[in-house]
Amino acid sequence: MGYDKDLIVKVAKLHYLNKISQEKIGEKLKISRYQVSRILLKASELGIVNISIVEPITTLARLEDKLERHFNLKRAIVITNNDSSNEDLKSKLGSAAAKFLLDTIKDGDVIGVSWGNTINETVCHLPSEINRDVEIVQIAGGFHRVPLNISCHDVARRLALRFNKEPHLLYSPAILKSKEVCKLLIEEYEIKEVFDLFDKVTLALIGIGAISDVLKLYLEFGLISRQDEINIRENQAVGNVLQLIDSSGNSERFDLNKRSVMMPPEKLLKVPYVIGLGGGLSKFEAVSGALKGKLINILITDDTVAKKLLEEYK
Repeated sequence: MGYDKDLIVKVAKLHYLNKISQEKIGEKLKISRYQVSRILLKASELGIVNISIVEPITTLARLEDKLERHFNLKRAIVITNNDSSNEDLKSKLGSAAAKFLLDTIKDGDVIGVSWGNTINETVCHLPSEINRDVEIVQIAGGFHRVPLNISCHDVARRLALRFNKEPHLLYSPAILKSKEVCKLLIEEYEIKEVFDLFDKVTLALIGIGAISDVLKLYLEFGLISRQDEINIRENQAVGNVLQLIDSSGNSERFDLNKRSVMMPPEKLLKVPYVIGLGGGLSKFEAVSGALKGKLINILITDDTVAKKLLEEYK
C-alpha cells in the first residue's frame, strides 16, 4: 500500500517529535495502529526519519585519548558525571579505580596508598579476596581525629586484607609542630623502615583534594593553626596531592609541607604508576595542578573535569 508523503511526515512528527504513541496517533488520524507502524517504517525507508545512536562510551573514550596525549599520561579513565551527588561521584570514581587496579596489579607490586573518601570507595569496590602477592605501604601519616573509614591506617589495613597481607603502616601524625621534630621522627627506626619502602613502591593510589575541602577538614579537626591557614591562602594553594600544591603543581612554597610526614614529591615522581583520583568541578584546579606538576601519570576523573582540562589546554 502506498502512503501520501504528507501523511508520512505528519505521522513521523507526531511520533518522534511530539512523543505520541502509535495507538494515540491511530485514534487521532482514524487509521489502525498497524498502519501507523507501517507508515513509520516507510518514513525510515524514504529517509524522512534518520535515527542515530550516540554511545556515551565513544565520547568518553575520545576524552580519555585526548587527555592521555595532551598530558602525556599512561592512562586516563573518564566516567560520566550526569549531575551526580558528591557521594555518588566518589562511588563511581572508586568503582572505576577498583576495576583498573584489578586489571593492573601483578605479583610483586608494592602498592602505596594515601587516604580520603574516594580512596575509601576504591577499597570498598574491590572484592574481599584478591589472589595477588603484593605489599601495601601507607604513604602518608595519620589523622587520628578524622572518621575512621577514611583514615590512612584504616584504608591501608582494609586494602591489605583484600590480599591477605599485613600492611606496612606509618605510625606518625601526618602534620607535626615543627620541621625539626619532623626530621627527627623520620629517623626513628619504625618510621624510617616504612620510608625506605617508598623507593620500592610500583603503584601509588592518591586522592586529589580540593583546597576548600582540605582546609575545612584541617580547621574542623584543629590540625592546623591560624598562621598555617594564612600561609596556605597567601601562597594560593589549589589542592592536596599528598602535599599541598599550587596551580603549577609546586609544593615547595608551603610551610605545612615541610613538617608533613608522607612520601616526598621527589620519590612520588619516581613511582612507575601514580593513580590520581579526583572528580567534580570543585577539584578542577587541584587536578590541573597535579597534571602540570606531573605528580600523577594515571588520571581517574569525570567528564566535566576532563572537558574543562582540555578547554584550558587549548
